[in-house]
Amino acid sequence: MKKADCRVAVIGGGLSGLVIAVGLGKKGYRNVTVLEKDNRLGGKLFTIWYRGKSYELGAIFGLPVQQHLQALLKEFNIKSDGPNLTRVYYDRSGNKIMQIPKKVLSAFLEEVERLPVTLAEYSSLEKAKIEDLEQPLMMPFSQWCDYHRFRVLKRIYQHHFTSYGLGDIEQVPALYVLRILNYDTIMSLLDLPELFTWKTGVSTLIDALSQKIKNIRLGQKVIKIAGSNSQRLTVQTEFEQLEFERVVITAPLEQFSDLYEQDEEMINFLGGIKYQDYYVYAFIVDKLPKGCGVILEHLSNQNKGHIMIWNSRWESSHQDHLLTVYAYRHPDYSRLASLKVIENDLLRLGIANPRLYQLKCWKQSPYVDSVALQRGFYQKMEAMQGKHNVFLAGEIMSTVSMENCLRYANYLLNQYF
Repeated sequence: MKKADCRVAVIGGGLSGLVIAVGLGKKGYRNVTVLEKDNRLGGKLFTIWYRGKSYELGAIFGLPVQQHLQALLKEFNIKSDGPNLTRVYYDRSGNKIMQIPKKVLSAFLEEVERLPVTLAEYSSLEKAKIEDLEQPLMMPFSQWCDYHRFRVLKRIYQHHFTSYGLGDIEQVPALYVLRILNYDTIMSLLDLPELFTWKTGVSTLIDALSQKIKNIRLGQKVIKIAGSNSQRLTVQTEFEQLEFERVVITAPLEQFSDLYEQDEEMINFLGGIKYQDYYVYAFIVDKLPKGCGVILEHLSNQNKGHIMIWNSRWESSHQDHLLTVYAYRHPDYSRLASLKVIENDLLRLGIANPRLYQLKCWKQSPYVDSVALQRGFYQKMEAMQGKHNVFLAGEIMSTVSMENCLRYANYLLNQYF
């Protein structure tokens, strides 16, 4: 079948889905439909507005070392013109502290010098798709650090990985940590960080991409995908039934496990995907702290539910200001109880009269545990690519970060389309 006549559904209107849909158009596919269950595009790229200024309830910044992101910005002539973002470290009472105490500085420098040599042993990390994993990458990251004697770097990685809502390094395999925070990224964060943002928000990327796509269907939750005798795929939403020759799934894959009802191994693998429950609060406050603060004491699993990061984003001349706050959900707390914990944290930091403006609850940073990796999770996922003309993308395939989503989307397009 000619590309121009091939009907392709892209399920999921986040960054991966939109990049794939635009890429299909570049390759000559003229009948591409994006199906998104929510009434907005962007997924975890989620900008809100308050008093004429943008604020982020999802992804916040990019880095100069992220080549795929830089290429996308250049393609659409998007300027990195937002406010500067610099992390400062605090204790829970709001006192500034050092990220790297002086007493461990020499050990830290020795470990940083060894890091690139150690990472060179893991060639699988350089590939867009996850394959041929070295055994140590299947360990929880904390164990991987112990294995390589990275005692100080373990804490540094935790500061970035855990605070961004990506998970607990005692549980998440090294594979995910080292793909998300690769050498260039972690060194960029350790140096004088050049964390760039966008004046009109990260959703600027989504707006630019969506303008290149003719057929975007919002509020269309896909409830079933099935094959047919005519080699076509039937995609059923809550409102209608559509037919396509190819389907690309960028939404969470476990939502479509019934597609593999004859493959028990695939169903078990999809059922083993784990997520982080991460809350982003936007508060109106009377007293606004400057910049972006990280409370290192709250990064431990024992302090789940407390503020990890706060970000004021803009200076304001108004009497009331907007402050965004980030925290994991405590498994035993209701939303109301969680809110009370956060409000008490803010008062302890000297932030007066916090009033909740908006709240976003994310299930983010999917991963599978060490056992699933050893059983061949990613070998199975790649073996299913193209079977019945269904293709798998999104965060579990790319590992989380805008850069990795873009890299895997480009790989998928070049490999299969």
